[in-house]
Amino acid sequence: MKDYLNAISLLPEEFKRVLGEIPEKIAVTVKEIRFRNGEPVTLNTRETIYYIRKNGALTVSFSSDLLCTSERDLQEIVFCLSRRSLHTYQDMIAKGFIPLRGGCKAGVVGRAVMKNGSVYSVSSFNSVNIRVAREFYGCSEDLIRKIGDDCTSFLIIGSPLSGKTTLLRDLCRYYSGQSRLNPLKTAVVDERDEIASRSFGEGVDVGLHTDVLTLYPKAIGTEIAVRTLSPDIVILDEIGSDAEARAMLSAVNTGVSFIATAHGSSFEEVLRRPNIKRLVNAGAFKKAVILKGKEEPCIVKEMVTF
Repeated sequence: MKDYLNAISLLPEEFKRVLGEIPEKIAVTVKEIRFRNGEPVTLNTRETIYYIRKNGALTVSFSSDLLCTSERDLQEIVFCLSRRSLHTYQDMIAKGFIPLRGGCKAGVVGRAVMKNGSVYSVSSFNSVNIRVAREFYGCSEDLIRKIGDDCTSFLIIGSPLSGKTTLLRDLCRYYSGQSRLNPLKTAVVDERDEIASRSFGEGVDVGLHTDVLTLYPKAIGTEIAVRTLSPDIVILDEIGSDAEARAMLSAVNTGVSFIATAHGSSFEEVLRRPNIKRLVNAGAFKKAVILKGKEEPCIVKEMVTF
């Protein structure tokens, strides 16, 4: 329940009150809370989409008395999620996200304002999707058993909601935790503040011997981590850019291991991306694991050894 409450904690009071009153047995299963301009608020679980009636009751049926979100509501929601400082979060909003408490994240989209070919800011908002992050201690056991305890360079491939980021947190705890006889120095380059959630201070548990680079771009954070922190492992979420590949390739030559994730449903699909292929061919990863998906998050479907 704590994870769900973290996800709604910054919402405007009206929405926080309504969402805070839903039954706990449903709240603990919610994966996404979606707000769309002119449309009903939805609570998405693994199997069901719930609507909220204006009296606060949940329903799975569409009707005329559902709690909906106006354009003004969306402006207020984004303002509150931004800790009432849109200017502070402008760059992140332009990239489509706002970090929340406990590793939760709000996806934010709307009308883009372009500058020099890139999104500079968002002038109005059409949709907000809050993803509820949950802690599952020990969820990496299946993965570690299949890749072997001695392998610390591998790529995790999975579709949305397949547990990639949740696995990264648990892998941090496993490799760098105090219960390990020989803990490894681990650096997390947390560009979107999803893994360790340190924007609010202490954040979530990622192991005793883990250094966290919060909101650093992955390429820059990788270079700084390797140069200043002497890590055994660098952990990254959703890799793929040219700059990221260059930084990782440079670090591979220093003996650093990498654990990273990539969005995809198969190894063949991910390998079609030039930068992933460069990293695989250069030996940045020893293995790749493909996750089963949202139906069985954090569980390995297959493994590829290079």
